[in-house]
Amino acid sequence: METLFIYLVKVNVALTMFYLMYVGLLRKDTFLRLKRFYLFAAIVFSLVYPLFTIEVGGNIFSFLRKNYAAEVLIGQPSIALETTDASAENHFFPLHGKNIFFFIMMAGTAFFLVRFIWQLITIFRIKHKSVPKRIGTQNVYHLSEKMMPFSFFRWIFVNTEVHSEEELKQILMHEQIHVQQWHSPDILLAESLCIFFWWNPIVWLMKKEIAINLEYLADSEILRKGVNSRDYQYHLLRLTYHGTAVQIVNNFNVSQLKQRIMMMNKNKSPKRKLAKYLMMLPVAALLMMTNCVKEQEADRVPSQGKTLQDKEQANEQDYNEIFIVAEEMPQFPGGQGALMKYISENVHYPKEAQEKGIEGSVICSFIVGKDGSITDVKVVQGVDPSLDEEAIRLIKSMPKWEPGRQRGKVVDVRFTLPIVFRLQP
Repeated sequence: METLFIYLVKVNVALTMFYLMYVGLLRKDTFLRLKRFYLFAAIVFSLVYPLFTIEVGGNIFSFLRKNYAAEVLIGQPSIALETTDASAENHFFPLHGKNIFFFIMMAGTAFFLVRFIWQLITIFRIKHKSVPKRIGTQNVYHLSEKMMPFSFFRWIFVNTEVHSEEELKQILMHEQIHVQQWHSPDILLAESLCIFFWWNPIVWLMKKEIAINLEYLADSEILRKGVNSRDYQYHLLRLTYHGTAVQIVNNFNVSQLKQRIMMMNKNKSPKRKLAKYLMMLPVAALLMMTNCVKEQEADRVPSQGKTLQDKEQANEQDYNEIFIVAEEMPQFPGGQGALMKYISENVHYPKEAQEKGIEGSVICSFIVGKDGSITDVKVVQGVDPSLDEEAIRLIKSMPKWEPGRQRGKVVDVRFTLPIVFRLQP
């Protein structure tokens, strides 16, 4: 969970930096295609760049690896282990601040994911209810209701009966541009961002900027084809009373009508302002540098003045360190299931603790050596001396593990194992 939290922080810091740069320097420009690329690239880079760094103490893939904490529910010594992962997990992870925050995040993500799926279903329902028509060379779906024209990938939806011939022509030109330039993936990317980072207001503002910029692109292409600017703006005003179908489509009109009209009437930005977009590169480089600081410290990158022999010695020294997270974590012979079975069969619930009704979670830390042996066993969080001693005895009695590996070489890895003692009636 901690590594996931670090990933979320890095992604949202990057999104915030790119958005502030966009608002401060680029928003008012008329380089619409370049702004589209900037917003798309900023999102993709922010999501991807944390994944390329391996840090001492954890990297972003650690929550996908077998760095498990075996939650074991121990009953009476004579009773075999019969428990579910859920019961052990509930006992080991008490409801505290971190978990409440995590559950709120997941609940919000689930809500917006369901909302997104419902919008997709709504589009298919509208398509099912609409009547396919052909206007000139364009296939469209006739809307039976007074709904704002919109497009979704290659589908164009419009109520052909409520618009004049000239209006319909301009609407179809507008939506054809959305279709031809593949604007729907941009909208879906922005919507996905809001699903997973709904708690960050920056992603909602970025989604708004992406949507309005796509409308700018369609508007500018319409005017470039020779459509009268005043007539086109008048048609936009007429459509403001229509309702929007869903939020994940390219609408013929959006709420920022004033900004669209201002952009249509704006003079083109001078080409010298293109240099501002190069500032994205140092921002990206800065984020990558901060992302690699820990790795450089941990790997002790040799200075340029060191010889090849010094470098080899430095690398050898790295593998003599005790890792907290390695590329391949140590494993109990047979995996997690075998570990839980071993504990259940070999644990001896202290009689004194049973009589006093003492139970709880003993968190132990130990080192899995390069040869798989268990050393330096200690209690990180204890419950009672009798339970603590039993947990230490149990871990010391374990057979050799499969050692961890870093860059293909076996390394010493410190492992943490919680053992939950609970009396069963």
